Amino acid sequence: MKVLIISQMYAPEMGAPTSRLTSLAKGLVKAGNEVTVATGMPNYPSGTVYDGYRKKLWMTEELDGVRIVRSHYLTCPRNQNKWIQLLSYLSFLPAVFFSCMRAGKADVVIVSSPPIFPICVGIVVSFIKRAKLVFDLRDLWPDEIVACGGASAGSIPVRVIGLVERLGYRCSNAVFCTTESFKDRVTQRGARANDTYVIPNGADTTLFRPIASARSAIRTGHGVEEKTVVMYSGAIGLKHGLDVVIDAAEKLRQDDDIVFVFVGNGAAREHLEAEVAKRNLSNVQFWGERPLEEIPAMLSAADICITSLLPEPYLECILAVKIFEYMACGKPVAASVAGESGRVVTESGAGLVTPPGDGQQLADAIRKLWQDRDHRNACSKAGPEFIESRFSRSAIAEQAADILKSRFGRNGSSG
Repeated sequence: MKVLIISQMYAPEMGAPTSRLTSLAKGLVKAGNEVTVATGMPNYPSGTVYDGYRKKLWMTEELDGVRIVRSHYLTCPRNQNKWIQLLSYLSFLPAVFFSCMRAGKADVVIVSSPPIFPICVGIVVSFIKRAKLVFDLRDLWPDEIVACGGASAGSIPVRVIGLVERLGYRCSNAVFCTTESFKDRVTQRGARANDTYVIPNGADTTLFRPIASARSAIRTGHGVEEKTVVMYSGAIGLKHGLDVVIDAAEKLRQDDDIVFVFVGNGAAREHLEAEVAKRNLSNVQFWGERPLEEIPAMLSAADICITSLLPEPYLECILAVKIFEYMACGKPVAASVAGESGRVVTESGAGLVTPPGDGQQLADAIRKLWQDRDHRNACSKAGPEFIESRFSRSAIAEQAADILKSRFGRNGSSG
C-alpha cells in the first residue's frame, strides 16, 4: 500500500511524538508499504528551523526508507505565546496540503495528532486521493489544553477544537489510540468502537538498551562521577509538572551524594531554572537537549530516572514514552504519576510510584532506591525484560501494519 502520513513534527525533531511516529513509519516500510511523510521544516521545540533546512520553501528527502516531503510554515517556540502558536498551527495547514499534493497517490492517509488541526487537511486529502483515513491520537485535544491551563473548559477555543475532534472521528475509517482510557473517551465522543484500536507507546529496543561503556565518560565530563545521578530526560513541558522534581531536590539537598539532572528542553525549563536559583539548589543541573541517538548514552550516566505529570484526571490516561525508554535502558524509575503510567511502572517491577505533585513522597522514593541496592538492581533487571516482551516499538509498528493490511489491503475490508 501507499501510505501518506501527515504530521507537524517528524525526525530529526526530538520528543515522544516524533519517536512514536518515526518507528511507525519505519515499521510500515518494513512491512512492504511505500511510506511518505508530509510535514514541515524541523524546528521543535525552540521554533528555530534546524541547520540544513533554513531558507527553503519546500524540499524532499529520504530517511530510513521513508520519503519526507517538507514545506515551510510559520514557526515559533512551543508554549510561549498561545496566539502566536495558534497562528503557527494554522499556517501549517496550507503548507502541509501543498506537501500532500506533491506526495502523489495514496491508499491510506494517517493524520497524527496533536495538534489536531491537520485532521481537516487529512479529510480533504483523503477525499481527493480516494484514500482511507486513519486518525492517530498521541494525546487528546482539547483535554490536554484544559489540563495544562491553555484554555478553560467550555471556552470558545475548546468548543471549536471539540467540533474538529468529532468531525475527525466521523470522517475517519480507523482511529489509533495509545491507551484503553483514550479509547473509552474517543468512543464516547463519536469514534466507532469497531474502528478504534489501541496502539500503545513503547521503546525502540534497537536504540534504547543498557550501554555501560558510555557511563564513565559522561559522568566525568559533567563532574558527577562520584554522585548518585537522578535524571529526567525528555521534553521539559508544562504537562509534566516538573516543579515536583525541584521540590524533591530541595528535600534531598542535605544528601550530598545525590544530584538531579535534566536532559532536554521545553517551555518549562526557564521556570525550573528560576526556581533552582530562587531556592539556591546546588544539587540540580541542566545538561541541555541532545539528539535522540545520544539519549541512551546519556541515560547510562543515571542511577535513577524520574518522570512526572501534573495531578490532572486527563493525564492519568497517558502512558509517558520516557518511562519505556528508561526501562529499556535498565534504569530504576521514580514516577510521580497516577493512572496508566503508574500502573505500568508498578506492573513491570521497574520502579516506585508516588502521587503526582507530592515532592516529599517522591524524595522518599528516590532515597529508598538510592539506599536499597538490591531493590535498585532488581528494578534495573526488570525493565528491559518487560519492554522486550510487551512494549517493543518494532512489535507495535508491526501491529499497526497488520491492522492497516487487514482493513485496507486488497483483500481487506474497505471500512
